[in-house]
Amino acid sequence: LAHTVYVGNTFMVWTSAGLMAHHAFGAWNGDRRLSNQYGQAFETLKERTSVVPFAAILDGRQQLPDDFLSEFARGPYALITVGTIGAYFAHPLLQG
Repeated sequence: LAHTVYVGNTFMVWTSAGLMAHHAFGAWNGDRRLSNQYGQAFETLKERTSVVPFAAILDGRQQLPDDFLSEFARGPYALITVGTIGAYFAHPLLQG
């Protein structure tokens, strides 16, 4: 959606609509396949989770573990954070 607003022409509107429809179909089809394959076990899982970030936690269907912040204290996350901050500050050097 942001690309559509940024470019602002009808081609991007149709492209964004097509991509959104493609992803909606993919999510629906994936759920359908998993439901056919796993039956009630998948339906039970679906009731406990949400595709909306943190909605299941806010609804009380899931709980964060006490040490959930330790999930973020890992090497790859630190590397990406340092790389992103480094790239941000390197922009003036890259522009000449």
